[in-house]
Amino acid sequence: SSPRRSLVGERGTRVSNRIAIAFARQAARSAPHGLCTVCVEILNVTGAGITIMGGDHAGPICVSDPGVAVLEDLQYTIGQGPCRDAFHTGRPVHAPRLDAAAWGRWPSFVELARTSEIGAVFAYPLVTNGANIGVLTLYQREEGELTDTQLEDSAELAEVLAETVLSLQEEAPTGSLAAGIDDSIQYRAEIYQAAGMTSIQLSIPVAEALLRIRAHAFANDQAVAEVAALIVAHELHLPNDQAERWE
Repeated sequence: SSPRRSLVGERGTRVSNRIAIAFARQAARSAPHGLCTVCVEILNVTGAGITIMGGDHAGPICVSDPGVAVLEDLQYTIGQGPCRDAFHTGRPVHAPRLDAAAWGRWPSFVELARTSEIGAVFAYPLVTNGANIGVLTLYQREEGELTDTQLEDSAELAEVLAETVLSLQEEAPTGSLAAGIDDSIQYRAEIYQAAGMTSIQLSIPVAEALLRIRAHAFANDQAVAEVAALIVAHELHLPNDQAERWE
């Protein structure tokens, strides 16, 4: 065991975990991006995203910034990326360099990550009591592996997050999601639906549709959720840029 754990002891570890979970629960309730902001600060990484996987309420529940939001949306929507692999294998997936080998595994994800100036990605499954409930994904601008301290802290934080999500969910009515999780899932579900509709309408990949929705929102000083709601309600149709070029 590590020196820190040997000094703390088993009882001390339980107390530390209980305090950490209480802190994380408060972060989840205080702001939509609270948990992910805490992850970035604790682990000293560029960005972070947390996604619930499996079940009827799956989807990203928080991101640290808009750039990470696009990458998390892409992984969840197209089913490709370190996040998906970590969930399916139940083991951490490290991509310290988004090189040709990484591109061979996740071409769409790597292309978008490079465009977003991300150089390394690390995904940790959220596993507790044998249940794999989601993934914590970390993003770094610089290439290279995490430090020894970051590696240890990332694994421990993933355990705390798994317990936190389950702890929050225990208080929710059967068949619904807890406060701090529900709003984020509902918000992103509409974005996924809008991306799917745009993808079909314009005959483009869903990943590109997501980017167009976000670009339209930025250009028109609107929230992404507002644009998505208009698309789902058939009150907005994004233009076909390719068709316009040929007119």
